[in-house]
Amino acid sequence: MNLRFAHLSRWIIVYLDNCCYSRLTDADALPDTIAEAAKIRAIIDNRFIGGYVIIGGFAVSIEMGNNRNNAKRTASQRLYDKIITYDVQKTAQIIARATKLESMKFGPMDARHLAAAEAAQADYLLTVDKDFIAKCAK
Repeated sequence: MNLRFAHLSRWIIVYLDNCCYSRLTDADALPDTIAEAAKIRAIIDNRFIGGYVIIGGFAVSIEMGNNRNNAKRTASQRLYDKIITYDVQKTAQIIARATKLESMKFGPMDARHLAAAEAAQADYLLTVDKDFIAKCAK
């Protein structure tokens, strides 16, 4: 399935998972958290200069909606709505791929993020979820 549109062909496609949006609203002052948030913010702020677009998908929306902290949920949703160029919708093919990824020991939401990014032919999937990163490295 090719979701890449002709007008995006010269751009680098970057999928941010929900952890990236959450990291920007984290209040802890741990050095790693601050550094990760700064890198995510730089990607967002420089997306047009850097020649890339940010996409999202149904999995991001689901996870954002599950955030019990109303202020963080609202801030994340506003940013998401402002920056994404394309929103990958749930399809039978994406769910089938996500189910296969789950059988490979990915968590349900991580599998949906990865399947959505693959379907959109994203060049990069960004996350700060260390478990997700470790599973992708295998």
